[in-house]
Amino acid sequence: MDSRTRVRDTIQYHTPDRVPVSFNATDETIDRLKKRLSLDSEEALLKALEIDVAYIAPDYIGPEMKSWKDASGNRVEEHIFGWHSTYHWSGGDYTPIVSYYPLDEAKTIADIEAHDWPDPDWFDYEGLKDKISRYPDLALMVGNIGNYQVGTKIRNAQKLYMDMALEPEFAKALFKRFHDFEMQHYERILQAGKGRIDILRVYDDYGTQGSMLFSLDMWREFFKESTRALADLAHSYGAYYMQHSCGAVGPIIEELISCGVDILDPLQKVAGLEPETLREAHGNRIAYHGGIDTQHLLPSGSPEEVSAEVDHYVEILGRSGGYILSPSQAFQGDIPLENILEMYRLAHR
Repeated sequence: MDSRTRVRDTIQYHTPDRVPVSFNATDETIDRLKKRLSLDSEEALLKALEIDVAYIAPDYIGPEMKSWKDASGNRVEEHIFGWHSTYHWSGGDYTPIVSYYPLDEAKTIADIEAHDWPDPDWFDYEGLKDKISRYPDLALMVGNIGNYQVGTKIRNAQKLYMDMALEPEFAKALFKRFHDFEMQHYERILQAGKGRIDILRVYDDYGTQGSMLFSLDMWREFFKESTRALADLAHSYGAYYMQHSCGAVGPIIEELISCGVDILDPLQKVAGLEPETLREAHGNRIAYHGGIDTQHLLPSGSPEEVSAEVDHYVEILGRSGGYILSPSQAFQGDIPLENILEMYRLAHR
């Protein structure tokens, strides 16, 4: 069974020959793994770890985005939507923190429309053919941040939440302006893929480690329609839709299912996302991606503890399909390479 078949069968709750696995790591951790395994490319790394899913994206070919050093010597980068990210060294990785919000002073819908929004033409969709050809047997995933996540980067989150509570039409206009872009952008990616794109994954962090960031009613008001539209778009091109959201998002899982979401990502160590809870509450109506804890277990646990956790997730969620094993977030610099390698060794076993 090739990787693509394994992943697609798993999402449909057909029993695979083994649980499929995916990979997500910071650039610094990728470099550490390549050095450890004496590999010269990320493609070779995916092959060595027997990863089943490859992420691809069209190259950016639009107006030049500026980059510079701030007064403290930190690298600052401009994003195509106008925010600035300052990169801070954590001891193992560079972490981007938004340092400029271009719509912080916006007061009217006209201000939103006047913002310099990017054009879907700023990407090389033709170039995807070459990227697809590099992974003939793997499942292919595309996608980026969603309209809520973009909202928190072009406008300070505190102001955005006030907008949602007190000026809902303003907030909806902001979210819609980005949603219009992402629908065009993803459709052109899916068209260029000519049926080879398997998963559209969109990132929107709706939760904290204790609860949702806003009420279920607010989620329905601001994000349900766009979620359904993205799932419908993916399905119209034969792809599955994966909704990424960090945090305790248990209250919206049934809503996600009703919107046509096929896969929930990531599973984290938060209330309501325990494997047993998910299996009992939602059966085989949605598949799962993630689970192996990058916050405590992988940085601090022993290989034996990693082994036990992998066994637990596979036993509860993966025996009959419906689970793609993956870290709960990107592997970062504080995780011993032995634990990463052990995680994949056990999955393949």
